[in-house]
Amino acid sequence: MSMLVKNVLYIGRNIELVEALLTSLTDGNQQVSYNTKHMLSSNEILALLSERNYHYFITEQHVPKLISDRIQDLFPQLNATYLNTQPVNNIKPAVPYEQDLISGDVKKALNCISIPIYYKNKEGEILVCNHSFASNIGLTQDEVIGKNVSELLPISLQQGLEVVDKKMFDDHQVHLYECELHDTDGRTHEVVFRKELIASTDIQIGLVFDVSELNDARRSIEKERIMLRATADISPDLIFFKDLQSRFLGCNKQFEKFIGQPEKKILGKTDEQFFELEQALMCQQQDQDVMKNNEIYSGEEYLTYVDGERHFIEMRKVPLLDASGSVQGLIGIGRDITAHHRLQKRLKVANAVFENSQDNIIVTDHNAKMVSVNHAVCELLGYSKAELLDNMIHMLAPKDSDTLFLQGIDEKLEKEGVWKGDITYCNKQGEVHFAWLDIYVVELEEGVSNRIYSFTDLSQNKNIESKIQFLSKHDPLTGLSNRIALFTKLEDAINRANFNEVAMAVILIDINGFKLVNEQYGHNAGDKVLQEIATRLKNCVFEKDTVARFGDDEFVILVDGLKNEHDAALVAQKVVEQFNSQFTIGNTKASLSATIGISLCPDDGIDVDGLLQSAEKAMLRAKVDKRSSYHFYTDQLTKHSSNQMQLETELKIALTEDQFELYYQPQYDLNKKLIVGMESLLRWNHPTNGQLAPDRFLSIAEESGLLIDIGLTMLKKAALQTVSWKASNIFFGRIAVKLSLSQLEQISLIGDIQTIIKDTQCDVKDLEFEVNESTFAGSNYIVHENLLNIRKLGIAITVDGFGADIPVFHFIEPLNIEKFKIAGNYIQHIPGRLVGQAMIKSVLVLARELGVDVVGEIINNSEQEAFLHEHQISATQDYQSHPMKVSEATFYLRCHKKK
Repeated sequence: MSMLVKNVLYIGRNIELVEALLTSLTDGNQQVSYNTKHMLSSNEILALLSERNYHYFITEQHVPKLISDRIQDLFPQLNATYLNTQPVNNIKPAVPYEQDLISGDVKKALNCISIPIYYKNKEGEILVCNHSFASNIGLTQDEVIGKNVSELLPISLQQGLEVVDKKMFDDHQVHLYECELHDTDGRTHEVVFRKELIASTDIQIGLVFDVSELNDARRSIEKERIMLRATADISPDLIFFKDLQSRFLGCNKQFEKFIGQPEKKILGKTDEQFFELEQALMCQQQDQDVMKNNEIYSGEEYLTYVDGERHFIEMRKVPLLDASGSVQGLIGIGRDITAHHRLQKRLKVANAVFENSQDNIIVTDHNAKMVSVNHAVCELLGYSKAELLDNMIHMLAPKDSDTLFLQGIDEKLEKEGVWKGDITYCNKQGEVHFAWLDIYVVELEEGVSNRIYSFTDLSQNKNIESKIQFLSKHDPLTGLSNRIALFTKLEDAINRANFNEVAMAVILIDINGFKLVNEQYGHNAGDKVLQEIATRLKNCVFEKDTVARFGDDEFVILVDGLKNEHDAALVAQKVVEQFNSQFTIGNTKASLSATIGISLCPDDGIDVDGLLQSAEKAMLRAKVDKRSSYHFYTDQLTKHSSNQMQLETELKIALTEDQFELYYQPQYDLNKKLIVGMESLLRWNHPTNGQLAPDRFLSIAEESGLLIDIGLTMLKKAALQTVSWKASNIFFGRIAVKLSLSQLEQISLIGDIQTIIKDTQCDVKDLEFEVNESTFAGSNYIVHENLLNIRKLGIAITVDGFGADIPVFHFIEPLNIEKFKIAGNYIQHIPGRLVGQAMIKSVLVLARELGVDVVGEIINNSEQEAFLHEHQISATQDYQSHPMKVSEATFYLRCHKKK
């Protein structure tokens, strides 16, 4: 709601009367305010009224009737009040009567004012009063006028009022007199008489203000101030107030003590007059941040007391706001936390000692509940802290503990506060151990105590025994198995290999250049190098395999459960690669290498000595023959292993240089004499060895992890070929692509297939995946999920080698198998072989019931063709055809185009 402003022009000397009059007019409408222009006299009244839109005109100056009529004509909306209707020359010095003192309009205005007002002469006679003055003393205005003040006011007030009147008549100044006055209801009011002479007269105008509420509020504020000051003074905190210039406005007793000065000597001063310069600047910067940003500061800082001692203070500063929300200063509260800070430091040190102590310590409360345990006792007992805390100490006592013995401990602690002796305790595994126990009682307060239990485990002798046991089987420098343990483990490995009918390998490693390290850098440096070698060798094998130190600079690795000799070669290659990185010796680097000999069980030996001797001979041959860093006991295996490693390297190059190619072999419907599909066959165009079939490199590709990339390459080529043949309007049925178990085990397989289909724009109906029957034997969740998702993509699945390994019946329905491809070994000897013929017939019965097509692998002669035709095995690979390159397959498909 907006405020209405009314303009007032007042000419005269009694501005207080006019303001009181306007205030009374405002009481009825709180949304009106008055803008008063005050002048003592003026000869240009009309010009003044024309300057602004005035709502009220009040004047004590005589205004001729001609002018007043002119004002009425020019300003009809103006409320004009003329307090003097006579010319100045006609005014008498003293006006003894009311009717001659003020006009009727003024009288009406006075009666509208709620403040008691009266006029009296020098003799104390009341000449004029308003209604408020008369009603406050219980009379009417007529009853008051003409009476002396002494007749109206209590005798107790008369002496004080007379003194004030005398001063006023002497100095012609405004005077105030405060006293108590009782109203007609007997209530006491605190009032202030304001007395002033009317200019050039002996007439006194008096106003009586009721200041009871104001004084009550003042006393209440003063009471609160005293209470707040008392509260601040009894507070142990440092409390102070500052203005916008960071000058002190006040403080409590504790702050006085802190500064070493009384409050009166602190007021108006700044921090640099009491603190070191650095501390003072810090405090003033905090002050400015608080007051400038209108935000609370909270922090911890060091301040120097008057005695020169540094104290740690927790300081909080809050901005002080006025009623409008403007910052006028701040209040600061500082708490001396020096003792607490020091205690925290001591507690932190004590806690660190407690936690890191090698002694086994438990603290319980007065109810025997564990309230604190250190790391050592947790390791000793096998429990975590969470498992021990808040549990009773008796949980560590064995089940068959002597109750009387435990009671005796409690009784002695109650009397003496200390107990020492032998006890048995039970760890988490339920094992009972002996220990020496010290118990101390610590009194915290009346009736409350803690107990401290300190264990010394007497089972340490067993730890010494275990160390001896460890050193008896391990090299103390490297932590690897020593020669004695090696012989035992090797003998066990030989027995396992014989029992499981698998191979195992002994890999002997000789470090080249180690003696030079000892000679140049000393034995300490050599020991560190040996420890680093041990770490690197352990990174080359699985946890089940054994790494042992065989001599000063010789090591032996035992590899269990080999699939073939290539597994041993892979380990040897990893060992060689470990020495590609230099060894750090102080600020220098040293290069070492390894010479490796490998022997296999049972081919190169069937006992410990035989295998070690064979490995040593292979190692010595490797030192002479520098072409390879490792040698098998037999030259043939060494060459074969080297060839396999070379082949792996060449496979990586083949992938990069796109040396792989797909050949295609048609599948026929023998009944319709039509091509129903093309089987893709992988070939490697080796740059030096010519074209290689998959059996020459797939096993190496699978072991090295390259089979995944080769398989995706093969699939992409097949997908592109379907697009090419369809664009040339060549009918080819579907292209069959083999999926290996390694591919099916990949989580990313489906994503890779979708990417290839999207990139090549291949129709999924033009592809089918051949999956070997043995794939279904495992329980790998990822394999099964990938097969289901392949079917959801719409790609057909063919079971390759059906009947050669295990049945896959429970996968036929969920995967919607469309075709069985009978294993070749069943077709090769038909007709004539009863087992093969019976197998084919049984598969046909199963396939017809399930609605699945049957495909045979390649037929070798016309008799086999006739047999398959007779039993309605429609699709097969033509014995007259062979795997073809793309160009040949395209020509072949054009020649056998569907009619």
